[in-house]
Amino acid sequence: MSSWQLGTINQIDELEPVMDIEQRSFGWPRGRLSFEGELASQNACNYVVKSNANGTGEQVVAYAFFRLAADELHLLKIAVNPDWRGIGIATRLLERCFADGAGQGAVAVYLEVRPSNIPAIELYRKIGFKVIGRRPKYYEDTKEDAVLMMKNLKEEI
Repeated sequence: MSSWQLGTINQIDELEPVMDIEQRSFGWPRGRLSFEGELASQNACNYVVKSNANGTGEQVVAYAFFRLAADELHLLKIAVNPDWRGIGIATRLLERCFADGAGQGAVAVYLEVRPSNIPAIELYRKIGFKVIGRRPKYYEDTKEDAVLMMKNLKEEI
């Protein structure tokens, strides 16, 4: 990842930079307990992207939280620090996570996304996701539906 490094996040004391990105990225951010629950999950695959490109030491610039269930990988949360968007971090992060998931037996990736999150939908389509349905009133905060998307990993192996 050029000047970026992919790592995993496994401990609660590593959540502060993730929480900062979450707060800066979403109008309805998830709380710390949600992330702590993911860290405690037996089937969690939690990644961070770190960079030291700005000369101020290593910093977390993106994260992705997945869960592996049978042969399915579920993308639960992804965000890139707003100051680092538009340079391909999310695409490379997802590609690496999908490769890792395929290596653990995943044959497909699923996610839900707000229909109002056009940049995310465009990214997902660009990397091979297809819309497979909707979940009515999925988001409790706004009662907005969720667009259900899927990517077949077997096509890439």
